[in-house]
Amino acid sequence: MNSYRQTLYSSIIRVAANAVMVGAIFVGMYQSAHSSGASELVFCAWFFGITVPTWAGAFWLTKKVRQVYPAEFQSLVELPRLGQRLVSWHVAETSMCPVIDRR
Repeated sequence: MNSYRQTLYSSIIRVAANAVMVGAIFVGMYQSAHSSGASELVFCAWFFGITVPTWAGAFWLTKKVRQVYPAEFQSLVELPRLGQRLVSWHVAETSMCPVIDRR
């Protein structure tokens, strides 16, 4: 169930960020049309001023969603010198050849 929620919430975040980016294009074009300055400069200032924080927030929210709803076989573990990381666990299949453990 967590994999479904993680995928759903991550998709909603991406769709919302893309919608804001399309809105930023319209706002940038509107502001550049009504500005007495250089149109390209005004457009870039408005467009990047909106989209950069939007995508930074989207990446941050996606990271939080992955921590709250880890996918199947994923765990949030504390690694030395790396902090908390989301890792995937896979159980290896048993081998047909016996392994000798020498101590």
